Amino acid sequence: MIAITTVEWLFGLLVLIVFTNRYVFGSLLRLLDKRVMPDFNRDPEEWPSVAIVVPVYCEGPSVLDTAASFAALDYPRDKLSVVFIDDCSTDDTYEHLQEACRRYPWMQLRQNERNMGKRLGIKNTVLELDTDLVLSVDSDVIVDDNVVRELTRHMYATGADAVGGCVFVSNADETWLTRMQAVKYWVGYQFLKNVENAYSHVMCLSGCLTLYKRQALLAVDKDIENRTFLGDEVKYGEDRFLTRKLVERGFGTRLCFSARCFTKAPTDMAGYLNQQLRWRRSNMVDLISAIPHLNRFNVMVLVHYLAMGTLLFFYPLFLLVKFLELQFVMPMIWHALLVTVFAVCYEFSKRSLPESAQTSGLWFIVMAAVFPVVYLTMTPLGMFTLGTTSWETRSGKQAKKTVDEPANAKSVSSGPAPSREVLA
Repeated sequence: MIAITTVEWLFGLLVLIVFTNRYVFGSLLRLLDKRVMPDFNRDPEEWPSVAIVVPVYCEGPSVLDTAASFAALDYPRDKLSVVFIDDCSTDDTYEHLQEACRRYPWMQLRQNERNMGKRLGIKNTVLELDTDLVLSVDSDVIVDDNVVRELTRHMYATGADAVGGCVFVSNADETWLTRMQAVKYWVGYQFLKNVENAYSHVMCLSGCLTLYKRQALLAVDKDIENRTFLGDEVKYGEDRFLTRKLVERGFGTRLCFSARCFTKAPTDMAGYLNQQLRWRRSNMVDLISAIPHLNRFNVMVLVHYLAMGTLLFFYPLFLLVKFLELQFVMPMIWHALLVTVFAVCYEFSKRSLPESAQTSGLWFIVMAAVFPVVYLTMTPLGMFTLGTTSWETRSGKQAKKTVDEPANAKSVSSGPAPSREVLA
């Protein structure tokens, strides 16, 4: 009984710290932070050159939509370039990428000689770029036409070295699962990073949409060259790993609320659980790997970071205790109350999103049942599979394809050369 009481006490303390930081202290800091206001972000004297780098693995025809959204960007064309990096896709993705380059001749396509993951794909390309900034975009993402301007404005106004945008769900009303996730994504970007953002110390900037100063990426090049855990190469959680390395090196990382992109959420439970498992592993590996470098973190962010990381391990233990005591209903009730509050907040705010990204906030109430079950199952499973090396995208199979080129990648382009040459 003493052990059970200790677990419950520690869980309650962690929840109090996390809840206060995320939803009370974080919201207050955001209200006081003038840097998140649109008027604060002014145009730079001269727009910098930007290369959009897109690692791709088995995305199929959806890459054509991504390319079309790049073509519609409101940014000086002579300052903008696009590089797709096919990581030896095993489906017809490469052919669709070739079609994208035929439609938009100023975009370029590269293909890795072996499957190497997002981290090394971006790293090798950045070494050959000569642009001021590098924008990382996931291959299934549709971006707003103002995202490059908004991210650039925010970067130059705040002095940050990396600035991420907000990610929302583009297929919000497709299934009950996407409806739930649409609200979850909104909650995540409106509340979960506010403490970190106030100190320019965001610990995870999504690869869906993040702008980096090229010099900052070069500074951590050696850090990300060989990433292993327990002797195995790790390809998941690349975004979190890269952001943490930037923070450890003293670079400023921020979130820009006015820059938005839209991604497709998993439509079935298998895809959703696969995603959640990958995220659990990423969080665990990140926390364990960060321990030797904790003295480099901002103190306020460190408290929040450690509380979140510890809660990741203790939450399933708490749920298990409640389950064994036949008291599993009470955590469900508390979850239901909390998610109902967020569902109401979403209802009042969703009209700022495109219609395809909107749904009924009531679907978030399903999260009261899904969230505890996922934590109780996926967290232990993640602990026992930390050594996996897969990208684990929706397509799911590890690539075996190679190309007969001696270099790390071969470059493919179609039509006349772009207005600004991307690759040296």
